[in-house]
Parts: sequence; structure tokens; C-alpha cells
Amino acid sequence: MDFKGGAIIIGSLFWEETPKRMKWRQVYLETIEKKIPVRIRIRYGRKSSTRQDTFTMIVSNHPNTEFGIAYILPFKENIKNARNLESQAFAMAGAEGFWKKSEPSLNKNWGTVGLLINPKLEKSRSLETIRERWTKLYSEYDWDKLDYQIENEPELIDKNGFLNIEWTEEMNDFDFLIATLTVPDPKKFLDAQTIADKINETGYNTYFLTNYQNGIRTFQDERIIEKLKK
Repeated sequence: MDFKGGAIIIGSLFWEETPKRMKWRQVYLETIEKKIPVRIRIRYGRKSSTRQDTFTMIVSNHPNTEFGIAYILPFKENIKNARNLESQAFAMAGAEGFWKKSEPSLNKNWGTVGLLINPKLEKSRSLETIRERWTKLYSEYDWDKLDYQIENEPELIDKNGFLNIEWTEEMNDFDFLIATLTVPDPKKFLDAQTIADKINETGYNTYFLTNYQNGIRTFQDERIIEKLKK
């Protein structure tokens, strides 16, 4: 087994320079210069108390969510067994703050790390072992996959922790990709006006502007910018 893997990254996980996140990127991932832009359906959809109650990015399958731009950062090391893949996922979960000194976990009440598999691997014998181990990991968590959906939204993740998002052309060089899902709050689709109003109300635009300046984009960004106070 010798597979190529990477992390799909949106938002502050890409640019925030806290010690934990910097260490994760430095130890586990290739340098920022090797980032690969990837089309993925993302939107602003989670109210964040650490961002003055403005909205942060989430992955979304809602019919109104169009493609945006995120990044893939390749793993430094190829995946030689299921344990290698799990280590990468636990490291990403740690960088997200899912666990600190407690037992490592891929799951928190507000988020989870899911696994996306290249469709070309579906007939690979090696895939069976990875599927079994990943399924066993998720069987130990008390969680509800429906937390990640809003009205009329197709399933984002199944009960075994496998992501149900579109495999796009930019992903084709990879065999496995991991990504963080966060629970939407509120449980509804947000228009550009609502997102901009919260930024205007609080005066906090750092998260939105830093995403934009780093090339991490949603389909609503230009409309949000038009509605921001000058």
C-alpha cells in the first residue's frame, strides 16, 4: 500500500498562526507553496463566538450552494497503511481543537473530520482495510450525521464518517482526502445580506477579509463585499 493523501482546508485552518495550527502544517503537510486550489461547495454558515458572532465557512451540499475555492495541502508522507491515515486525521482534528490533553478524537459536538476516497479506488483490496478501520473509529462516537445538514440538503457525511461531497478534477492526483465539517448555525441557508449585516454590526471583518486575501472564496463573496460598510 502506497497512496497519496492530503487535507482539504478552508478558513482559518489555512492561515491562522496559532502554535497548534502552525505545528500541524509544518509537521504533517507540504509547504503552503505546494497548495492546490480545489473547487468545493462552501459557504458562510456557522456563527462563531470567537469571531464576534460573525459567520465562518462550512462545507455545504445545500442546493443553493455553488462552488467556491479551497486548498488541498498534500501530506508530507505517503499513506502506507490505515494507521498512517488515521494519524493524519487525528492531527487535523487536534489542530481544529477537537481534542487537547484528552484521548484523541475525530469528533466534537460542533465538528468532525471526514474521509473522502478517490472513486478509482473502489475496487482496490487495500481499501477494504481502511474502510473497516475508519468505520470502527466512527462506531465509537456518539454523534448524529443529521447535525451537519439543513433543510433540503443532501447528506454530507454518512454514519461511518465518509464524506459525500463531489470529487472534482483537481482532486485526481490524490487517493485519500480528509476535511473538517462543522455544524451549521443557524440551521438555514444564509444570503449575502445576512452575512454582511453581521460583519457591519460587529465591525469584525478579519476572518472574511483574510480568507478573501488568501484566495479562499465562496460564490457569495463579491455580493458580500458590495454590502459591507466602506
